[in-house]
Amino acid sequence: MVNTRDIVEYLVVLTRSFARRYDMSEAEAYRYLRQYGAIALAHEYYDVMHTQSFDDMVQSLTLFCQRRGGTLV
Repeated sequence: MVNTRDIVEYLVVLTRSFARRYDMSEAEAYRYLRQYGAIALAHEYYDVMHTQSFDDMVQSLTLFCQRRGGTLV
C-alpha cells in the first residue's frame, strides 16, 4: 500500500523540478500541470513514476501537456 504522504512529497518535488526547468514559480507550475491533467497522471502512476529520474519525468510531463494543448517548449 502506498503512503499518501509519499505521493504528496513526490508531487511537490516533481512540481518544483518542473518549475525550475521552465523558470516559473512553483504555483505557476502547479497550475499549468493541473490544467493539462499532469498532476492527476502523476498521482495515478506514482508507483511507476517515482522510480524514474525527475529530469525524465519532467520531460514526460512536458510532452504529455503539449499533447493536451500546453505551450511550454
